Amino acid sequence: MTASQVMERPFGLTKAVPVRPDAGVYPALKLCPERQISVTVDGGEPFIHAPSMKSAFETVAQTTEDSQLDESKSNDTD
Repeated sequence: MTASQVMERPFGLTKAVPVRPDAGVYPALKLCPERQISVTVDGGEPFIHAPSMKSAFETVAQTTEDSQLDESKSNDTD
């Protein structure tokens, strides 16, 4: 690649590399016309509830009031 070809690329893509194919296994999906959401082909389960989409988050918030520190945690698990 020559210097002139690098200059023709959009900003931020000067060090871009080719994308490799993803070998992940994903469930077959279809659109449910009534609910307007993606569902799995085999069971009609909403894709957001499919096991591959499960997630767990922990949120920590700190508040200072009257020179006292309060820390609260909340967990969100699918």
